[in-house]
Amino acid sequence: MTSVKMVARRPRRRATGWSFVALYVVLLVAFGVVPVIYAIVTAFFVTPVVGPTYFSLLDNFAAVLADYRLPVAAVNVAMYLLIWLPLLLVVVFVIALVLDAKRTRLGALTRFISYVPGAVTGSAAALLWLFMFSPAVSPIGPLLAPLVGANGIIISDSSLPMILAVMGVAIGAGGWIVMLYGALTAIPPELIEAARIDGANVWQQALHIKLPLIRSYVAFILIVSFAAGFQVFVEPQVLGTGARGQVSSTWSVNQLVYSYASGESNYGRASALSVLLLIITVTAAVIIIRKTKFYSIDGRS
Repeated sequence: MTSVKMVARRPRRRATGWSFVALYVVLLVAFGVVPVIYAIVTAFFVTPVVGPTYFSLLDNFAAVLADYRLPVAAVNVAMYLLIWLPLLLVVVFVIALVLDAKRTRLGALTRFISYVPGAVTGSAAALLWLFMFSPAVSPIGPLLAPLVGANGIIISDSSLPMILAVMGVAIGAGGWIVMLYGALTAIPPELIEAARIDGANVWQQALHIKLPLIRSYVAFILIVSFAAGFQVFVEPQVLGTGARGQVSSTWSVNQLVYSYASGESNYGRASALSVLLLIITVTAAVIIIRKTKFYSIDGRS
């Protein structure tokens, strides 16, 4: 009788589970899968300056890869990622460790304060930081004096990787700190106590016990941050508008995609470059997942 009831409950449980993910699946298909398929199809249709549109497997990809602006944009984004990602991971991990080691009654307030900068994102954050990096109006103008160029401006093509890295850490670190802190609190205290009895100091506990146990969370931060940073668009676009003539309109790869679509009305090349970006980010995510064994449970894949 009991087994009959369990069998009867299975479809109900499955329906409940699907109801939780149904809305996400609909949004994923509408705003994720369909646009990707559309971009892939569009990437194979070439729009020449003169003449009708025609189908080609390689023309758009070859034209995009031969564009002199692409290597410059790729180097800009690479420099930004090389500065931002390590800095973000170090800041997030160290602050989460400090919060975990020094648990006080002010812990909730400390976590809230660390999260507040992340509440301002996107174009609003870019406008805020444009104000902060404008020496004439910035409240920290005197501190910026050594960084000001001969034209009285800090923001330029060469300084943008560092500026975006500072913005990225300030905006993104708070949420990740709260997440990593939650992961650290889930580590069994008897495990830390055993390490302490064996003579492990605070840094040895952090590097050899806590970091391996929260490895999947660090991998998740790395995957999401890499994808977001690789497609950086709003920040250089807004900062470049505020510092006219100092930042190229195709500073990042995603801005180059935007230039193809909006400036040149060449949707085939815009789609081709978007598909290449997708391939790179998915490949990087797969490598990170395999290296960190992201989906393994108790050592089993």
